[in-house]
Order: sequence, then C-alpha cells, then structure tokens
Amino acid sequence: MQGELAGHQINTTVDSDIARYYLERYLPGKNTDPEMHRRIDEFHARLQGGEINRDTIAHIADSTSLDLATLMLASHLSGQESNVRMQASFAEELDGILGPQQRLSLDSMRYGAYVILFAPGWLYRSDPRTGADFGQQRNILDRMGIRTVLIETEESGAVERNAVIIAEEIMRRRDREEKLILVSTSKSGAEAALALGTYLTPEQTAHVRAWVNVGGVIQGTQLADGVMRWPQRWGLRLYFWWKGWDIAGLASMTTDVRRASYEIVRIPDDILVVNYMAVPLSGDISGGVRGRYQQLRPYGPNDGLTLLADEMIPGSVTVLELGLDHFFRDPDIEWKTVALFRAVVKSLVSNQVSN
Repeated sequence: MQGELAGHQINTTVDSDIARYYLERYLPGKNTDPEMHRRIDEFHARLQGGEINRDTIAHIADSTSLDLATLMLASHLSGQESNVRMQASFAEELDGILGPQQRLSLDSMRYGAYVILFAPGWLYRSDPRTGADFGQQRNILDRMGIRTVLIETEESGAVERNAVIIAEEIMRRRDREEKLILVSTSKSGAEAALALGTYLTPEQTAHVRAWVNVGGVIQGTQLADGVMRWPQRWGLRLYFWWKGWDIAGLASMTTDVRRASYEIVRIPDDILVVNYMAVPLSGDISGGVRGRYQQLRPYGPNDGLTLLADEMIPGSVTVLELGLDHFFRDPDIEWKTVALFRAVVKSLVSNQVSN
C-alpha cells in the first residue's frame, strides 16, 4: 500500500482492503467503490460528531479493521488546525536541519532562556538502550548550548512517587527565572500529568511553559493489567525481587488505577502541551514489539505499549510520527528532537506575541 497522510509517505502492508482503499482512494477523493466510500463516510461522521476517545476508535476497529481505525484517527488529528500548524512547523525545522543548508545552530536569545527537564521512562538506568534516559537527546542539546536536566526519578517506582519527585524539581526552580519545558516519555507521561495537573497549583507551575508528552502511557496499559493478575503476578514479584526492582511501578500502570487518577488531572491552560505520538500500522510492527501490539489489538489502535487514544491530553496539540512504534526507533530521532524543541519554542513565542 502506498499513499500520503499528514505529510508522511506511507509504504507498508495493511490488514484489510478497506484500509488500503481509505489511503489510496478515499483520502485523494477517488470514489471507485461506492459501498466502501459510504461505510467510511459513516465513520467520519461519527468522528466529527463527538469526542475522540478509545471507545469511538475501538468501534471503527471492531467494525472494520485496526489499520483503518488507525488511519482515520491519524487523518482526523492531522486535520485539526492547531495540529496542522505544529506539524508544519516541526517539518519546516526538520527540513532545515537535514536539508542542504543544515541549520544546526540555535539563537541563544530565543532558545537560551529555556531549561529542558527530562522525566525518564521505565527502567531508564537498567536498560538505557530503550532511550528512556533521553541520553541521545540530552547529549545533542547540551552540545548546542541548551541547558538540560535529567530528573532522578525511581526507575521502577510508582507513578505517584515519581510525580512527587517531578513536582519537587519544578518547585526547586521556581525562583530562578527559568522558563521550563518538561519532556516525558512512556510511563513518565503519567507522572508528568499527575505532577502538573494534580500535585502542583497553576501558581506553582507558572514557570513551566510547555510539556512535551512523548508516547505517554497516560491512562495505563492493558499489558500491565494482564501481568498483575493471578497467577502471573506471583512469578513477576519473584523476578522483580531478584532484579531489585519495585513491583509498585508496574502495579501503578494498570488501567483501573491510571484512569481513576486521570479523572482529576487538570493541566493549567497556560502550559503548552504537545503530544509526540508514534502511529504504526500493522505492517510497521517489528518483531520486538509485535507480541505486545497483538495483545493490545482487541482494544484498538496502539503503538505496541498503549492505546493511541489514551496518549492525548485534552486541549493539547499533536505531532504524528507515522510508521514508528512506541520506542521511536529512527536514525534521525536526535535531530527530530531538536526540530521539535525549535517548533515548541516558536509556538511559545508566537503565543506571547498574540497575547
């Protein structure tokens, strides 16, 4: 299957004829199968008529195919005005970095005022190969003169405990006249949401200008639900004890726990929230993620660790990475980090001017 969506060229396999038709025919406006066109129109009307949530997207997946639901979600998000602007800004910055001009330097007057706080992901010390420690990103930004800080959270600690650590780091920097950009990934997305939207008041986060939510497991994962059930949890407890890890971290990522907690999260309106979301189709999934992707398949479109619909924060903007899974394995990921940072700062400056 070949086509274009959200500025991405797609060349992969899909799980159904209707998913192929959607990308190759429906989106370009070619009505070559009236019945398929009618079915897709009905789903589009449903998306346009209400809130985009896991149930809406799961209904499309259950009725047709997972890949169609994934493509329709991506198309819907890529058509929202705020997302269009951020995606275009990100693409422009990335083209400038990777293109012939190689615009790598950063304007110290514009970018130097910001400090990036990185909230690391699950087991970031034990297995840095996953990128959960943001090692590549911190290294390149440090070399470019941007101040970065790795928040020393507990690598297998409970979401609630790590949210306190993140909140304390933000509070420590309250009187330094710093402009903070908080970056989280995977499990630390739930921790950042709790810190910004529950543990701290809007007055205490006034110096936090933006939160970049990279593949955030905001509302938990059904994968945690499965392993925390009997009898799996007993073997898991023994393994975690042997490794020296805290089972509380995994227990805090079950969907019941996270969704109940998320109900009271309220991110202050003056914090720009940017979701950086991997959107894989079934043909994009590699061996290392395939098993988990298949386990989540009955629940709807996912990135191999969490449902796509559960990654987004209300009132946020979203930058899509079609073709990547939860671990964002991409040879250009370090440069995409710089491009996203530039796009976020550009948006912050633009908002300041307009206000």
